[in-house]
Amino acid sequence: MFKFKIIKKILIFTLVLPTVLLLLIYSIQFTKKPNISNFVIVNELDINSGNTSEIQEIKTNTSKPNVSFQYKLIGYRSGAVDASVIVKKSNNEYVVALGEKLEGVFELVEVNQEEIIFRDGDNLYKIENLVGK
Repeated sequence: MFKFKIIKKILIFTLVLPTVLLLLIYSIQFTKKPNISNFVIVNELDINSGNTSEIQEIKTNTSKPNVSFQYKLIGYRSGAVDASVIVKKSNNEYVVALGEKLEGVFELVEVNQEEIIFRDGDNLYKIENLVGK
């Protein structure tokens, strides 16, 4: 009878210890915020051909890119305070809130049901709002 009590305590301890550790790990993970970082997609042909110097040059030469405004409107949320849009260019989608810059160049100025207006310095870019029509 005495051995049975000892074996029972050992089994309970071996089950309780991992449970407490897993609950501790879960609580730590629950309090952490996600780490979202930007990454650059490198063309496979550039890697295979050894053109890594060209890739580095493209990454460092981003002072004032000659970017044309060719974005397509996917979705929008209009309002006086928290307006935002979702635009797409090639395979990239961007969410931009009112006052933020799209790719660091085009600032979102106005969102309404008829059009979306971006500004790059003195230039204004208007996208006709065809979402939901």
